Amino acid sequence: MYYFYVFVILLKLFYNPNNKEKKLRVRREKNIDRKLELYRDTYLIDKDEISNKLSGKNNIYVEIGMGKGDFILELARRNPDNLYIGIERSDAVVLKALKKIENQKNLLFVIANIDDLRDQFENTFDGLYLNFSDPWPKKRHYKRRLLYREYLDLYDKWLKKGSLIQFKTDNDILFEFTLEELEETGREAFDVTRDLHEDSRYSDNIVTEYENKFSKMGFTIKGLRFYSR
Repeated sequence: MYYFYVFVILLKLFYNPNNKEKKLRVRREKNIDRKLELYRDTYLIDKDEISNKLSGKNNIYVEIGMGKGDFILELARRNPDNLYIGIERSDAVVLKALKKIENQKNLLFVIANIDDLRDQFENTFDGLYLNFSDPWPKKRHYKRRLLYREYLDLYDKWLKKGSLIQFKTDNDILFEFTLEELEETGREAFDVTRDLHEDSRYSDNIVTEYENKFSKMGFTIKGLRFYSR
């Protein structure tokens, strides 16, 4: 136990959430394609397959960068009448999520980079979640941030007009950048908080693995909401 507390103290001293570009890195597993095949009904990789699965469906919600799936899996459990789509570019991370879902019928995962799906959806989703997106802290990489204005326009295309977009992060740079992008593009943020866990407006918050780990170390979670247009 002593060594655990020493580790936590050292991590708090030297870890800076504003300087990270990767979170919770997952080592690639051997024979991952074979392992993924065990869950073939639950993940999608082909564009035609995605279109067929979503055709005629209503009440569809998407999380971009779902990580190990804790957040979207809990959403699916709480709301069985909705369909949830988790998008994640790492097949190794998706495999970890697939191992958790058991018989959750209203949840599908898409293994893809968001940039490869730009023309895949139009007026499809009823809501979108962005949780702990890569902050890309270097200034020259700002266009890669998922809250950059070109992505905001993409979400407007993907979502039905007036759909709720929810965002949370532990990263100060990304949070301030998001507020600026929303204001400069004429979008209105609301429920803005710099301490989400102490804010009653987020009493129904679903805590992700990443969020739980770093909030315990003293990092505050920021959040906001806005609507697609």
